[in-house]
Formats: sequence, structure tokens, C-alpha cells
Amino acid sequence: MALSSAATPGERVRRRLGSLVLLAVTVVFFFPYLWMLASSLKPTADVFKYGFPLSWKTFLPPHPTLENYATIFSEFGFGRNLLNSLIVVVCQVVLTLVVCAGAGFVFGRFRFRGSRVLFGLVMVASFIPFEVVMVPMYVVTRELRLTDTYAGLFLPWVANAIGIFLIRQSVQEVPRSLDEAAAIDGASTWRTFVQIILPNLRPALLTVGLISAVAGWNQFLWPLIAVQDPDKQVVQVAIATFTDPGQLPTWGELFAAASVAALPLLIIFLFLQRYYIRGVVTSGMKG
Repeated sequence: MALSSAATPGERVRRRLGSLVLLAVTVVFFFPYLWMLASSLKPTADVFKYGFPLSWKTFLPPHPTLENYATIFSEFGFGRNLLNSLIVVVCQVVLTLVVCAGAGFVFGRFRFRGSRVLFGLVMVASFIPFEVVMVPMYVVTRELRLTDTYAGLFLPWVANAIGIFLIRQSVQEVPRSLDEAAAIDGASTWRTFVQIILPNLRPALLTVGLISAVAGWNQFLWPLIAVQDPDKQVVQVAIATFTDPGQLPTWGELFAAASVAALPLLIIFLFLQRYYIRGVVTSGMKG
């Protein structure tokens, strides 16, 4: 209240203009999702019927039906694909947090010969496009007999360079005096890591977990290559297989599947967005 009353008329006008701009941007980004959801509730014949000119029927189905949702679960077995994606994402997030927390702690707290070079190599790896390493990654996965397995889908991604970077930055924000106090009390390095460092990394860990979950859930090319068994396929690949080659897509079912696929990440982000933003901000405060 004090800040609001102290604001000059010019500042209040700028704030209102800023709010209007943010509202306009939000609406622009929200409309495609609203159209996708509305289209999923329409019969296929009505999906593009009210597309232009825009009217309320474009975003609110005049004759809503759940037939598309019933079809993707009963005929296409989309529930199995959702379960596969859930298993892969949970395993990927847990292992990514373990690996990134450990590596970030080592890079953030210890200095040893070649540590800067090694960290630089880790960061350089994050700039290599997946298409460049796709073939050797598949060969290694095949030699380890991990193709057509859940492990083959998530193991190649648990060593996340961005995650290691974010954790390292957050570790450096934790005062070293806490480590020294723990050492005086006789705590080992492992105990210091678990009981002192990790509790102070919650925003960064949530950020890394969310990034890993989004990446794992949205994967398409790697599951398409690494898994041939339809019973092990994930949602993104399953959506692409809804349409037979040479035939027109059944748009209503595609939109229904896309709406279901977008829902878990949307819910997770709505609940964790403040931790995600805090983690990104605090992780970039120290170089």
C-alpha cells in the first residue's frame, strides 16, 4: 500500500500499461490451448467448421461430446501410453536429481586439478544437438540391450548439463560457514551434503526436476528410435501414430489426445511455478 500511494501518476499509468500488455500476451498464448480443448470436444466434422470467421463457437463447442476422448482410450489404448510416459518421467526426474545434485555439489564446493576444464566440457555438451549424437547414442543403447525398455528411454538423459549448472550455482550461494560449522561438529562430507546443502537447494532441485519432467514428457524422436514395441511407446509418439499414412487425420481424436497429454505438465507447472522462477533467478546470481 505504501509503495502504491507513493507512486506518481506517471508510474501508475506505466504500471497499468504494463499490466495490459502482459494480459494481451497471456491471451494470445492462451487462445491456441483454448481452441485445442474446444476442438477436442467437437465432432470431427465441426472442428474446422467454425474456425473462420472467429466466433464464440470457435472456442466453445455448440454440441460438446466426449466421444473423441472415449475413442482414444478404448480403441487406441492411450491410457497405456500415458502410463509409459509417467513411468519414464518419474524415473528420469528422480535419477536426474540424484546425478545433478551430486555433480553440482562437487563442482560447486571442491576445487581439484582440471575441475574448471571438466565443468566446461559438461557445459559444452549441452550445446551439442541431439541429432549429432543420435546415432552413437542408439548404438550404445542397443549394445547395452536397453532398446525397447523403459531404462533405454530415460537413462541417456539423467546426466543433464543444464541441471548440473543450476545446482552448482545454487551450491555456491550456500555460505561455506555452514560447511565449516558442520565439520567442527564432526559431520562427514556426505552428511554435510545431505543435511546441510540439499535442504538449501529446494528451489533449484524443483527447477531441475520440472525441466527434466518437461523434457521427458515431450520427447518424440528418441522414443521413436529406441522403442519399437507399441506397448512401451510414450504419448508423443502414440499421438503421431493416430493417423494412418495416406489418410486424413481424425482431428477430433488428435486434439483430445493432445489435450490429455498437455494436462499433467500444466498442473505441475501451475503448482510449482513460483519455485521454478525462484530457482532460475537465484541460480543465475553468481558466476
